[in-house]
Amino acid sequence: MKNLKFENTPTIFTNGAFLKPMKVFNSNRKEIWVWYVSEFIDDGFLEGEIYNPQETAIQKTN
Repeated sequence: MKNLKFENTPTIFTNGAFLKPMKVFNSNRKEIWVWYVSEFIDDGFLEGEIYNPQETAIQKTN
């Protein structure tokens, strides 16, 4: 986790989720910024069924 830098602002909203910018390092060790979901506020869907993943987890599939 030492290669991650989480920012508190700005936070933007998309349908059902809040997004925040996060600085990461790609495979060439170049810094890049990506958006990550910091909070869900509405139901998500997977294959037509309601699916609400956790915002954080130890594994990708929980």
